[in-house]
Amino acid sequence: MRESMPGETTGVSTPSLVLDVIRTRGPISRIELAAATGLTPATMTNAVRHLIDQRLVMSVGHSESTGGKRRELLDVNPTTRYGLGVQLGPESVQVVVANLWGAVVGRIGVAGAADADPNDIVASVTSAVTELLTATSLGDGLVEGLCVAVPGPHDDAGAIVDTPGLATLEGFPLRSALEAATGLDVRLESAALLSAAGEVWTGAAAESRALAVIHLDGELGAGIVVDRRLVRGSRGRAGDIRHLPIDPAGPLCRCGQRGCLAVVGTTDAIVKRYHDEADTSLTADRIAARAGTDPRAARAIDDAVAAFSRGVVAFADVLDLDRLVLSGRGYGRLLDRYLDGVRDHARALGRTNLVVAVSANQRDAGAVAAAGSVLRDHVDAR
Repeated sequence: MRESMPGETTGVSTPSLVLDVIRTRGPISRIELAAATGLTPATMTNAVRHLIDQRLVMSVGHSESTGGKRRELLDVNPTTRYGLGVQLGPESVQVVVANLWGAVVGRIGVAGAADADPNDIVASVTSAVTELLTATSLGDGLVEGLCVAVPGPHDDAGAIVDTPGLATLEGFPLRSALEAATGLDVRLESAALLSAAGEVWTGAAAESRALAVIHLDGELGAGIVVDRRLVRGSRGRAGDIRHLPIDPAGPLCRCGQRGCLAVVGTTDAIVKRYHDEADTSLTADRIAARAGTDPRAARAIDDAVAAFSRGVVAFADVLDLDRLVLSGRGYGRLLDRYLDGVRDHARALGRTNLVVAVSANQRDAGAVAAAGSVLRDHVDAR
């Protein structure tokens, strides 16, 4: 996705828009394309010609005759370009390669990045990239680059900031280190923002006008898409919902407030609450397994899900969203509880227009969308 001016949303170029429609609705005729995109026939024709010249789109035959001239049908040429995506999380790192359809043609999981030495992380990702490209027989010229989905913010120099779950990477020049190690063009992007873009890229967003992905994997974040445009904000941190105040009497957050969404509504909040009450350190999944027999586990889960649901539905109200999507490994075995909690709260408030769903690539949505963003950048740059 291209960079935008501060405070603006990220735009979608005409070729990208046309390619997205062809990929999600093809085979499709030029007349159908014009109707689906709202572009004038001349603008749409120029965009299609550009995509055909780049070998990104091809003719795949003609429609059935309805009495007039049969219409030429267009579809994506999926094997001409590929993108690499990395989802960097504290518990796991996923590396995928995807084609122009947004289909994953190879994936590898490696050890998580929590407490790991930065150079070891770079070496591990580089080894996974090499293995993937060898296994998929993708030679030079087919892979357009690599995008890393990071769970928190990053700076202009390509270093992760304000992400306690990846504390060893704070300030480390991750982008330049990966470029040197892989020989590829590399950029960093918010996993939440990428996951939202992926809902559009893969067609899962359907006809949504305004959606947000609530991504949980080490950190909590929201990626926002309005009218197919990514919302970044003035500093690129739109959707940082970690510090939304939910409970003024709640636990102290590192930001100085009490009861922020990150400390009362996440699975980390469940772990902390249970530890404080039971004096036992367990993962959220193991606490979930005890919920039926241990009232302390049940209370920790119920209260966190309720707080999370209040926060994200209020967030959806502020932005007038029509779709909320949960993605990321951080929900673990409690994904269905969170999904039901948000749906029930939205229904109780009468938000009948709000669809609440789970990402189609729930466990590696960031990596898949990162690979897709590389391909979109390739289209936009030509």
